[in-house]
Amino acid sequence: MSDLARSLMRIFALSLKLDEHFFDDKIDKEISMLRTLSYPNMGTNIEAGQMRAGAHTDYGSLTIVKPDNSPGGLQVCNQNGEWVSVPYVEGSFAVNIGDLMMRWTNDQWISTLHRVVNPPLDAKTAEPRQSIVFFHQPNYDAMIECLPSCLDEAGKGKYPAVSSGDHLKSKFVKQTTFGGTQEVA
Repeated sequence: MSDLARSLMRIFALSLKLDEHFFDDKIDKEISMLRTLSYPNMGTNIEAGQMRAGAHTDYGSLTIVKPDNSPGGLQVCNQNGEWVSVPYVEGSFAVNIGDLMMRWTNDQWISTLHRVVNPPLDAKTAEPRQSIVFFHQPNYDAMIECLPSCLDEAGKGKYPAVSSGDHLKSKFVKQTTFGGTQEVA
């Protein structure tokens, strides 16, 4: 997954008018995380508006998702504010832009707002949904600041520089993906 993320970051660099290897020294000691997520089948016990995972963006540079083909799943919010289901394609991954890439690009690339929905009540499966998710997070000490090719007309960025590690720690203190707040002990 790290090799795939590195390849994607090199493609990102080229599309942002940077040297292909611009991000290499910022991700050579990455603090990424691989998680397996299991969303149980709720049967008919689903409350109105209930989600398997509520709407959120991911903290790092990008997220690579390997979903399964069970009903109910990943949805993304498009530019019109509409929720669109991400289609399942055999042997493929879904890739979301994360908060750090949004900061790096000065909001030229926006974090992917996404959620995981429950299957329709008439779904013919009792199986849970399984996903493998790779949260790509640059090196702890990598400084995330507006890329030269993304500065505004006045030569400024919208966000102050922040290290990848400090950004990640701040997210753990403020909120959790599944709702509520959490304090770091």
